[in-house]
Amino acid sequence: MKYTAILNEKEREVEVTRRGEHMFRVEVDGKRHEVDARYCASDWLSILMDNSSYDISFTLDKDEVELNFRNRNFNIQVLDERKMRMRRVRSDLDMSGPEIIRTSMPGKVVKVSVKEGEQVESGTGVIIIEAMKMENEIQCRNSGVVKTVHVEAGQTVESGAALLEIEPERTE
Repeated sequence: MKYTAILNEKEREVEVTRRGEHMFRVEVDGKRHEVDARYCASDWLSILMDNSSYDISFTLDKDEVELNFRNRNFNIQVLDERKMRMRRVRSDLDMSGPEIIRTSMPGKVVKVSVKEGEQVESGTGVIIIEAMKMENEIQCRNSGVVKTVHVEAGQTVESGAALLEIEPERTE
């Protein structure tokens, strides 16, 4: 299973694969580790990894894990792929900066309806993407000025790719 672990604002990509009752293959940012993990108590693990032994106590609270390792506490947020996508969507909704319009699935850019510097109103169709043999018009959520256009007609895009950014209107 793939996760993103966040410690001190730094994201690490983690993939965990069960290889036996207590054995796991754990990849952290592409670096592979073979791990033997056993519960000693409901909140305490004994881990053998890379020829070293570790005792770790922990508490779980939803997506947060607090680890005590060698008398140091670490608070780590652990998000699966779905929760990480939701986090990125929420950060894109942050109204203090530009609205970043992204694709929700891979496809081909059919038409870019706006240009950099152009004023747009909330709900304006700004780009058309063809995905799964259907054309989908993407609209902006907010009024503002098109800050950056990252794509052009005919370009293939991956899921989650940034298409364009809209700088929100300033209300003074």
